Amino acid sequence: MRRFTPLALALSLLAVPVLGAPALADTSDCRLNPVGELPIHLENGLPIADGLLDGKPVRALVDTGSTRHLVSVQAARRLGLDFQEHHARGVNLGQGDWRKAGTMMADTLSFGPWQGTGYRLQLVEAGDFGANVDMVLGQDLFVQSDIELDMAHNVIRFFRPAECDDTPLAYWAQTYAQATLRSRGFGSYSVSRVVVQLNGQEFWARLDTGVRTSTVLTRLAHRANVREDSPGSQPGPERRDIGRTPVPTWIGTFDTLAIGDEVIRNARLSVGDYYNLGVERDGSLAMVLGMDFIRTHRIFIANSQDKIYFTNVAKPVFGAPGA
Repeated sequence: MRRFTPLALALSLLAVPVLGAPALADTSDCRLNPVGELPIHLENGLPIADGLLDGKPVRALVDTGSTRHLVSVQAARRLGLDFQEHHARGVNLGQGDWRKAGTMMADTLSFGPWQGTGYRLQLVEAGDFGANVDMVLGQDLFVQSDIELDMAHNVIRFFRPAECDDTPLAYWAQTYAQATLRSRGFGSYSVSRVVVQLNGQEFWARLDTGVRTSTVLTRLAHRANVREDSPGSQPGPERRDIGRTPVPTWIGTFDTLAIGDEVIRNARLSVGDYYNLGVERDGSLAMVLGMDFIRTHRIFIANSQDKIYFTNVAKPVFGAPGA
């Protein structure tokens, strides 16, 4: 764990008033500028936010693992929104492989402090976002600023730091862990990836609020010398997060899982052949850190620094895998 020496810094406000603006620790001129807050609530272990699409109330799954915002064609029809229907090849989301159903131009799309205008949205034939969920709120939003995931308090906070290149941004804690982050992805796609080590094997993991249970790709588990017949391994349930395609899994026990400075011992993790982790494009991306990890941590995604800062707020970090 790391520690910093408290020293309050001046804060300025960008767009939306935020109570209790944070004080940072450093000797620099760092200013952590709050933009606003997005209230969320958890349903079946996943974060849901309320917003407006062309003035119509919508419920969205907050999904840092989705490269873009998506709207279900069923919701578009129900809300009476204008869209162009054209079926095309599927898109990957969670484990889903849904057919594109069309596109629409949103005059306004607003969630919390963020509002987009003249926004082209992709529609998909998807009934698996969750009960009464109309759309997915993806990385189109979350790469625009620094983000704090505070699931314990049901809020996502947005910041734009200034002069904070070398300043730790875990403003709420005296001690913290940090890990290397990459939020710039494949061409126009973005996904938040964090450096982790599993039994000493280093690779990238996707930080994904759209998945309930953290998951390891089978080939990485084998590389870490954990197999289906290893001591402590057992069959797991079929996994169907947000998607139509069920994935057979098994449970493996790993001596160590290191996420930056935090080391979790005897981690029991779900293992499976998840085809859409981006393996074809980046062979080192072999794990998803899902909501079981995110709910037990307070996390600052510092896109401005290519780092995440986090503190553990609950245990155990990983519950029953596959639940």
